[in-house]
Amino acid sequence: MLKLKFTIGEVSNILNIPIDTLRYYDKIGLLSPHDRDVNKYRYYFLEQFDSLITIRMLRAMDVPIEHIHALLTDDSLSDMRELLSSKQKEIDKQLTYLKRLSQKLDFLKDQFQRFEDTAVIELVKSNPSWIFLTDSVMESVDKGFGSKVQLQLRKIGAHQEWLAFCHIISIVSQENLNAGNYHTYLNNGILSTFPMEEDTGIFQKVEPCFCARKCVIIGRDSYTDLDDHYEQMKAFIHKRGLKIAGNSLEINLYNQYNNHYIEIYIPVEDIEGG
Repeated sequence: MLKLKFTIGEVSNILNIPIDTLRYYDKIGLLSPHDRDVNKYRYYFLEQFDSLITIRMLRAMDVPIEHIHALLTDDSLSDMRELLSSKQKEIDKQLTYLKRLSQKLDFLKDQFQRFEDTAVIELVKSNPSWIFLTDSVMESVDKGFGSKVQLQLRKIGAHQEWLAFCHIISIVSQENLNAGNYHTYLNNGILSTFPMEEDTGIFQKVEPCFCARKCVIIGRDSYTDLDDHYEQMKAFIHKRGLKIAGNSLEINLYNQYNNHYIEIYIPVEDIEGG
């Protein structure tokens, strides 16, 4: 014989819903047991399982209790269809974000592996990226510079996905590279591999190009150690019949308390082809 009535404990075990949650739904009038016996035991009818499963699905989508109550008392499906459409868009956005995060983690693992041998210099094609640039923090004489940067950063605050993939960068001009002025920065800023496709007016896209790349580990207060690495890269470029073709990019990939892990990219091209 088919069982039609279930105690609160049985419902909790069958649907894996805590008893306290079922009691809370009863208290606020979201879903109450159909029947109580003389001993005041709560009993749910089998038909109520569908409602509980619907409630659990909606809660899994972070739908507020008040909204769920309105949906369950609605005599049409219009609001439910609208909700599902909205949630589908949110989920698709989250899936895109998680996919890019997974790709970023794979990318970071490869990058960290390169720090095992910081003597290596290689020719690579850089990845497309999106950057937010400021004047050089160290070179600026503008007393209101910090406030201006904060104002621009607030605009980025609406793009949390972009910020999750970003790194601090410094840029040395081609002129200063050739002159050996490796600590006179043209710009500072933030770089991210997460696409910023809409035109916000503060982001710039960096197209892929051929570069000499070197991974560098320096101490917290040892930025002068970069000089030797730049000299090694310039010698590498010259030895291969190439020349510097643009500004260098220092990407501060990872920071510990005492060490900075930096990737240096210098754009290059053939001397004859230039």
